[in-house]
Amino acid sequence: MVLAQLVHVAEKYQEIQNMLDAGTIELDVSEPIPDASGKFVLPFDEAGNPTVWAQKSLTAQAGAEVGAIAGEKAVNTLVSKVPFGGFLAGAAKSKSKEMGAVMAIGGWDVIRETSSLSFDNLQEYSVYMHAEFDGLPGYEGALAAAMAIYPKLKKSHKKSVDKAYKNARKEAKRLAKLEKE
Repeated sequence: MVLAQLVHVAEKYQEIQNMLDAGTIELDVSEPIPDASGKFVLPFDEAGNPTVWAQKSLTAQAGAEVGAIAGEKAVNTLVSKVPFGGFLAGAAKSKSKEMGAVMAIGGWDVIRETSSLSFDNLQEYSVYMHAEFDGLPGYEGALAAAMAIYPKLKKSHKKSVDKAYKNARKEAKRLAKLEKE
């Protein structure tokens, strides 16, 4: 579903994409931290190869589903026993899904040990992922694996990429205006 949304973003900004492809303008893409010390590790290494943990994306997705089921059972128990427990339901389900995916991959230690690039900002992470790796073999699986361990990424990825394209469009208009002067 997220990938279909990204295709829509690319179609929406086709003229901008053409300018990007021609080198007329560039997306504002931040450089990653050259190790796994950031909050969000990338599922690709600096050579563009999926990391070990990203290659386990199917396992991660299965683990996320198991975690979601366990989380839902725990949440249902919480809701029935704690006043206003329903307010915590969404966060608990999301966290259990994340933990299920992380455990299916081998845990945070394995993820960090097999990663060589990271970011502290999820928006920058998304734009970098899209700009550098979209279209490479394994991109969809790696993005799915990243979304499994970072549930907020699933909600914010399209928005972040869309914002980068909007900013590129503004820059293209500014450059066009300068050329006319």
